[in-house]
Order: sequence, then C-alpha cells, then structure tokens
Amino acid sequence: MITFEKVRWKNFLSTGNTYTEVDLTASKTNLIIGTNGAGKSTILDALTFSLFGKPFRKVNKPMLVNSVNEKDCLVEIEFTTGPNKFLVKRGIKPGVFEIWQNGSMLDQSSNVSDYQKHLEQTILKMNYKSFTQIVVLGSSTFVPFMRLPLAQRREIIEDILDIQIFSVMNTALKDKMKTSNEEMRDVDYSVDMAEQKISMQRQMIEQLSTRDEANIKEKQSRIEELLVEEETCQRSVSTLCEESERLCEDMKSLSAANKKLITLNNLKGKLTNKFSSYKKQHEFFAKNDTCPTCSQSITHELKEQKTSEITSKYKELVSAIEEIHSNIEDEQARDQQYTVKNQEMNGIQQQIAGYNATVNRIHKNVKQLFLDVETLQNSKDDKSEEYEKLKYLEKEHDDLKKQIAVVKKERNTLLAAGQLLKDNGIKTRIIKRYLPVMNKLINQYLQNMDFYINFALNDSFEETIKSRFRDIFSYESFSEGEKARIDIALLLTWRSIAKLKNSVDTNILILDEIFDGSLDNNGTGELGWILRNFDDNTNVFVISHKESLEGKFDRTLTAIKEKNFSIMQETLSEAA
Repeated sequence: MITFEKVRWKNFLSTGNTYTEVDLTASKTNLIIGTNGAGKSTILDALTFSLFGKPFRKVNKPMLVNSVNEKDCLVEIEFTTGPNKFLVKRGIKPGVFEIWQNGSMLDQSSNVSDYQKHLEQTILKMNYKSFTQIVVLGSSTFVPFMRLPLAQRREIIEDILDIQIFSVMNTALKDKMKTSNEEMRDVDYSVDMAEQKISMQRQMIEQLSTRDEANIKEKQSRIEELLVEEETCQRSVSTLCEESERLCEDMKSLSAANKKLITLNNLKGKLTNKFSSYKKQHEFFAKNDTCPTCSQSITHELKEQKTSEITSKYKELVSAIEEIHSNIEDEQARDQQYTVKNQEMNGIQQQIAGYNATVNRIHKNVKQLFLDVETLQNSKDDKSEEYEKLKYLEKEHDDLKKQIAVVKKERNTLLAAGQLLKDNGIKTRIIKRYLPVMNKLINQYLQNMDFYINFALNDSFEETIKSRFRDIFSYESFSEGEKARIDIALLLTWRSIAKLKNSVDTNILILDEIFDGSLDNNGTGELGWILRNFDDNTNVFVISHKESLEGKFDRTLTAIKEKNFSIMQETLSEAA
C-alpha cells in the first residue's frame, strides 16, 4: 500500500515563496473549500505534478511557476510503501527532479524519461491515467471511465488488476518474435545457400570428370594429328634429300665451268692484247716509210715482209680468239646451269630446314600433350579435395537443418505464448474472473446512493444498463447527476478491486467539485455516508464550493487569497 503523508509547494501556481503544506493523514474526511481562483484545486495539481511531472488541470507547464516571483517553483511529496520512505522533489526554474529513498537520493545517471519510468513502474506501480481513475474524481479536466475509449478502459482495468505485465510481456514477445522471424529467414536463407553450394559442388565434380575425359580425348586426338603431320614432314624431307643428292651430282660436273671460264677470259684478254699490238704494228708499217726513232727509211720489201708476217699472225690470233670466245660461251652456259642448280639446292635446304623445325616443334608438343594427358588421368582418379569440400558442405547443411528445427520449436513456443498474451488470451480470462466482483461492487455502491439500476460490464468493457423494469439504457441517456453516481460507483469499485488485488492501494481519495452540481441532496447524503464508511485506511478529500458541507467533515481546509497569494487555513470539526 502507498501511504501519501505530506505534500508541500511554493511558488506553484498562485502560492508565494512560503511553503504551503498539507498533512494527508491527519483526518479521515477532509473538506477543501474556497472561492473561484482561491487555489483550492492546487493540491490536485501539486500531487500529479510531483508524481508525474504534469498538472491535473490543463495548464501549460511554464504557467505553473508563480507569475510574480517567476522562479523557485518547487513541489515535494512524502509517502511510504512497505518499509521504504520516499520523498519526491520536482521544480521549475531551476529544473529539479529528485527521488529520495530512506534519506538517500537515487542515482540520476539515467535520463529523465527513464528516471520517471522507474518512479511509476517500480515505486508507485501506477501511471498518471491509473492515478486519476483510482485516486481522483474531478469535474473539470477529468475524463470519467465511461467516456474513455474501450482501449483506454482496458488499459486502466489491466493496471488495476496488475496484469499490464502481460502487455509488457506481449510487447517483449513481439520483439522476440520479430527476432525469431528474422532468425528463421536467415537460417532458411542459409539452408538455401547451402543446398545451392552442394548442388554446385556436385556439378563441379561431375563437370571436372566430364571435362577431364573430353580434354584427354582432345589431347590424344591432337597427338595423333601431330604424329601424322610428323610422318608427312619426314617423307617430304626424304624426297627433298634425294633431290638434293641428284643436284649435287649435277653441280659437281658443272663446278669446274667457273674456273675454266676465268682461265678462258684471261687467255682471251692476252690474245686480245696481242691482237691490238699486231694491229698497231700493221698500221705502223702501212702509214710510215721512215722509222721515227732512227730516221732510217723503211724499204718496200721490208714493209711487205713485215706486213705479211703480221697479217699471218693476225689471222692466227683471230682464229684463236674466235675459238676461245666459243669456249667461253659454252662455259658461261654451264656456269648458268650451276647457278640455277645451286639456287634449287638452297631452296631444297630451306625446305628441309623448315620441315626439321616443324618436326622438332611436333616432338615438343607431343611430349607436352603426353604430360597433360598423364596429369588429367591422375586428377581424374584423385578428387579427394573436392569430395572433402562436398562432405563439409553436406555437414554444414545438416547442422542448419538441426538449427531450423530448434528455431521452429522456439517459434512455435513463442506463437503459443503469443496466443496466451493476446487481449483475448490470459488477460481476458483474468478479467472475466473479476468481472462478476466488479459488477457486484458497482451495483452495491449505486444502491447505497439510492440509484437502483443494474449496471454490467462485459470483457470488452462495454456497458449494459437495465432499469428495475428491464429497460435497457446507455450511459449517455442518464442525467448529469446520475452519470456522476455511476462515475463515483466506478471509482470506488476500482479502489476496492485494486486493494483486493493488492496492485494499486493508496490512502487518499480526492473528489473535485463532485458535490457542487451533479449530485442532488439525496445523492450527496448517500455519498457522504459511503465515504465516511468506506475504509478506515482511506483519507478522503472533497473539493467543493458548497459551504453547507462545512461541519460534516473531520477537517476543513479553506483556500483564501492574501496579497494576491493563495494560502490554506485549517479548521478541525468539533467531532474530530
């Protein structure tokens, strides 16, 4: 149970720089009265601001600071829960948010949002919405339970029944489900990839075997082609060698022609020189009668004698030169034949060299092809590395299949848990279990306020309202006073259920201007009786304009304005 003990504030709304403090445990029933604007509802804003960081009424946060002092706005609340005593301080200008437990301030290393979440979820175990439905019933900004959307009605009931943990679990489950789905997709993808790798590895092994066979056949065929080419070359070389030998024999008989031709040309030159000498002598004797050297006369007989001798030798030389010239032509013909034969021989030798080079190349290629065939035959018989890789891939695939089974099992568990944690799952079963108790309490409080209807909520939190004559009504069909009685009955019911469930149990109940317009005198009297007899551990605070209520409560707190600042004056009744 949370026991709120004291709340105090300064420079908050219309209050000044002096603390206004209210003891929340001093009296069982408390009346807060005052004129409009005097600050009687400030206690509500102080409570919600200190606990949840926002006022009860629709007031912007900067407007909470006193407009005169404009700084040092501070609200403090003291409460106990179990053996622990807490003090929460919250201020504006400067900003303050501190949580003290048993005299020590809790670590503020986290951000403000997490600090607030710790206060609500771990310490208070209720949020703003639950607080305003269980602790406060207001007439200004308060939205009654019956005017909330169905989803928000469910949220409040879940808080009261302390089953919001299932919603938290459902949210966590969704995250885990998302992770599981992603893991499932990843594993499925990995399995598909593993299967593709296995298929590709098997195809590669098969292709290697097929390709090796094809390569061996191709290389063996190439070897045969090269051997046939070599044989053709060898035959061509043999033929060319025979032709070369024949040419050698022919060239031997023709080889002397060149030497003989040189000798003949030399002889021809000598004879030609003699012929020229005789020709000059003949011309000399023909033209000269006197010797130019010795000046002796040359006789006619001597001229004839010398001319006859020269003519005879001249004829012999002409005949010899003609014979030599004929021999030279013969030898020149033989020399030309030699040259032709020599050129043919060179051509044959070049062909033989070409064929021999081709044969050497063929020998090298055939040797390499034999080595390649031997390598392919060895690799064909030894693919252990590829088979080991295939074995590894198959093992990896089997492991992934096992992982899929584990993930599927976990996923099925999550799906089953998801069905339980849905709104129509375990939460609905718990709610159905408490619905009869809720409906019974609601109708009891309504009857205590002399409002005889049959009010029932279903597990979707839709209401069914019947009169004593079984006429069916809706919440909106009632007057404001009747709606107020239903709202009060629901508020009291939620407090009773929360206490029964031990989820949210507090010592204060605040009714803000409930008695001022909605309830008639009869309803006011019945509600007063309920509040006085509600619970010995509950301190009730009623905020009202009605001065006629004075004296009916153990304590009266009057909000007044002094020098434009709000203050609280306390008065105890005689009975108190």
